[in-house]
Amino acid sequence: MATTRAKCFSRGVAPTAQTTVYTVPAEGQAIVTNIVATNTTSGAIGITVKLDSFSILNSVSIAPHGVVALDITQPIEAGDTIQVQASATNLVVHISGVEVS
Repeated sequence: MATTRAKCFSRGVAPTAQTTVYTVPAEGQAIVTNIVATNTTSGAIGITVKLDSFSILNSVSIAPHGVVALDITQPIEAGDTIQVQASATNLVVHISGVEVS
């Protein structure tokens, strides 16, 4: 029987260069369920989130002091990655889901 556990794939200030924040473990699977990004500044900031090179959020602009929340059910396979990039500093991002092994 498969083991499933809740997982925070990434939490913190988003990098301004495209960065891999999570890689699915070998012989496992992950399911991304939530992406939340909060702009803590007084200017708009864009965010890009990719699940194994496929853009889920592509340069989505977040208003000053705004938030974007995305509820999804997107499986990713062993070796797949989650990549994050913000257009400026001080964008806080939280990506969560479950790991299945």
